[in-house]
Amino acid sequence: MAQQGFDLNAILKQAQALQRSFEENKARLKKETATAQVGGGMVSATVDGEKVVKEIKIAPELVQDGDVSAIEDLVVSAVNAANAEIDKKISANMSAFAGNALGGLGDLGNMNDLLGKFLGGPKA
Repeated sequence: MAQQGFDLNAILKQAQALQRSFEENKARLKKETATAQVGGGMVSATVDGEKVVKEIKIAPELVQDGDVSAIEDLVVSAVNAANAEIDKKISANMSAFAGNALGGLGDLGNMNDLLGKFLGGPKA
């Protein structure tokens, strides 16, 4: 028998709302972009939240020099730097999302209290 104040339906509704919110946040992150410039701004790369390269820009004067190896190295560096930047954005976003999501569960009490209610034991 469940203890008074334990509402499984309310918990399930909150879990569903959290899932919807997570999916919406994930969709927003896919649209996020990050751009990095290397070689004094001679090469830039832009990636999206799924780490798909959206744009590469190479300064014309770099191409005129004809050093293909240098261009290749700079492109790789720009893409890697852009990926590192999008990783930072995603990490910060997910940390904030997790904090907000856990804050939204405040009316359920802490996890020990919730487990205690669910298992029918004393409050921790």
